[in-house]
Amino acid sequence: MPAAAKTKRLRLVRKNHETISRLFAMAFGRYFQRVCRLQRDICDGDIDLAIIAGAAGIVSTEALMRNETLRQDFANMKTIVGDRQRGCNALSLAEATGLPRETVRRKMKRLVEMGLLVRRGARDYIWQPGVLQSPPYHQLFDELSIETLRLLNECLEEGIFVAEQPPG
Repeated sequence: MPAAAKTKRLRLVRKNHETISRLFAMAFGRYFQRVCRLQRDICDGDIDLAIIAGAAGIVSTEALMRNETLRQDFANMKTIVGDRQRGCNALSLAEATGLPRETVRRKMKRLVEMGLLVRRGARDYIWQPGVLQSPPYHQLFDELSIETLRLLNECLEEGIFVAEQPPG
């Protein structure tokens, strides 16, 4: 996207944070609870499993999303990333999540059993290519998008955030 087009986009900024900080805390708390419930539901009721699965997804695709060409290629969730993912291991996910490595290792084994992660080699795990395109994940990301819009709209309606033109 040309630089000129980026400057015309509105940005959300926080206003009067000190006077309405509790409103944000409440809005975020409701959002966080709904999002955790959605993620827990897809991971057999185990929120740590959801956290580790999410971290594995971020670690394995973050480099792709930083490359502008690849970002465009893989922006649509319907596009399968496949072997272009960077592998992760229990240590990298433990560092990313703050969970104990042994807990992460056990949960990764469970994620492999569930068909979410696949082991390519020693200490090299990626998301199972195509799993995110399955109906449960399509529904999850649709619901997460709705919840995020709900949070942002609530914050705009309460005056927690305001849409402004960026300076310059």
